[in-house]
Amino acid sequence: MDILIWIMAGTLLPWFPLSWIFNKLLASAPGFWAQALAILVFPQLGLLLLIHSGAWQALPVGLDPNLRVVALFTAVFYAFRAASTREVQVWARLMTTSGLALTWLLHGQNLDPLILQSVALAWSIPGALMLVWAGLLKQRMGGAYLGLTGGLATVLPRLSALVTLTALAASATPIFPNFFILLHVVKALPLLWIPGGLLVLLLWGWAVGRFLQDLLFGIYRGELLEDLTVGGTWLGGLVLGLFAVGGIFWGGAWIIN
Repeated sequence: MDILIWIMAGTLLPWFPLSWIFNKLLASAPGFWAQALAILVFPQLGLLLLIHSGAWQALPVGLDPNLRVVALFTAVFYAFRAASTREVQVWARLMTTSGLALTWLLHGQNLDPLILQSVALAWSIPGALMLVWAGLLKQRMGGAYLGLTGGLATVLPRLSALVTLTALAASATPIFPNFFILLHVVKALPLLWIPGGLLVLLLWGWAVGRFLQDLLFGIYRGELLEDLTVGGTWLGGLVLGLFAVGGIFWGGAWIIN
């Protein structure tokens, strides 16, 4: 029974190699709205399973070094893959997987289960939003690939603005809550492990820089495209704004503690 719990939890709150199943499940969801919902719900189910089964509490404090290696390797591996992928939806899934793997490293910090679920949600929200933006791009262009056309900022300014802000949120840019979560993770790591956490941040920066350069900048050569509606832009901006406000409060709490 314990093995089954760990397999299910490692799939829903992904770490290598079960993270492969997590990504396959997301990719198989019918449509980008279903994928966005799945990327929000799966990690929450994984955490609930770990907490209510007692498996999370049974882990050695600070994680066994072997388990810590797996969690950190998962984060680095998927951050590197995100930096080398060309499909926007895949980029969103890989970046989210990388962030969610870091949740395991918070074991032993005496965090309330609600805080742990908020941590997982903070990694999932940018991924869910990016899956929606990628789906809207695919509807307009027939595909959402880096370097497919370039220059989308000139023809889809509203959608491009939301894509840019979401990409920055996914890469733990300061002001967003996952930046302060990453600081918490690095603080929780033993000194010799800190370079691994910083490597994750470096790879995220590389991934988002390449992502924005290949997708938004350059000269657009293609048909005229219909931008996101003003209402849709305001709605997306509101979600990102609330996410940023959450980061400000989270940062304040982190500094006080």
